[in-house]
Amino acid sequence: MTTRIGIRELRDTLTAASRRVESGERLEGTRGGIPVAVIAPYDEDPLERLIASGRAAPGRPFRPPTRLAQAHGPKTASEILLEGREDRFWRRRCR
Repeated sequence: MTTRIGIRELRDTLTAASRRVESGERLEGTRGGIPVAVIAPYDEDPLERLIASGRAAPGRPFRPPTRLAQAHGPKTASEILLEGREDRFWRRRCR
């Protein structure tokens, strides 16, 4: 069932209109009596939409990305960042 509603009324009663759409009603927004927009319930499954756009494949299991190898060196990134912060701290204090 489609109900026509003026854009101004739609704007003023948006919460009530969204509840009507959630319950299955379809609203047609009009400006000067001419239809300009349709607000309808969203009934498409997100997975189906991804499959249709080619961004997902049906029946293929999800595999999380493999973990990258950890770098080995004399210092960790955290230690290097901490040293940089300490240098800035002492430079400000010694001015």
